[in-house]
Amino acid sequence: MSRKSFVLYTEWEDAFDGQPNDIAGELVKAIFDYVRTEEMPQTDNTVVNAMFSIFKPAIDRNIGKYDAAIKQRKEAALKSAESRKHQANDRKRTSTTVCDRKRTSTVSVSDSVSVSDTLSLNGESVREGTNKVFDLQSIKEQLLSDEIWKESVCMQSTLGVSFISMLPDQLDKFIAYIVSIGEEQSISNISDAKRRFTYWWQNHGRKEVQDENKQVYTVPN
Repeated sequence: MSRKSFVLYTEWEDAFDGQPNDIAGELVKAIFDYVRTEEMPQTDNTVVNAMFSIFKPAIDRNIGKYDAAIKQRKEAALKSAESRKHQANDRKRTSTTVCDRKRTSTVSVSDSVSVSDTLSLNGESVREGTNKVFDLQSIKEQLLSDEIWKESVCMQSTLGVSFISMLPDQLDKFIAYIVSIGEEQSISNISDAKRRFTYWWQNHGRKEVQDENKQVYTVPN
């Protein structure tokens, strides 16, 4: 294993200072070689061999700590990479599940629409029944039988209770107006009829009644 550093203790300084420079230098080289190769230095110098044997246990302990730290870092890096891989796979599976659910939901809605299109009510499809024109004569009868609506429309007419006697005739005119503009399809229920009648009266019927009741004065010659 290639190691980038090792520890030299300051307590060894006295041992180095007590030796000539050539012996101290050879000892340092022996330590470097051992840290790099973990092989005992090959030297004939008994002083270098003796001093190295003193330093060797501390050097071995530090080599062990260094190697253990490097191993721990590699294991941590592998675990982190594996964890990221699992997280990416989990996100991918989650995304796939969501897409599958959306596709299933789309298919379910599509199937539901198809089924609703084929259902029938009194021999007619539900969709066709929804767009069926409401019977205009039936509308008139239902409106005239609705006492609460009649009271409300009398107040809105600004003509008071006298509007009650006018209502059947005004309903006939309203129905004729709807037919004349070709909007029978716009009235499919009684609520539509009430709303459209109010609009018709405010914009057409009332003006017509007011014009009919307007007195004409003739200036004599």
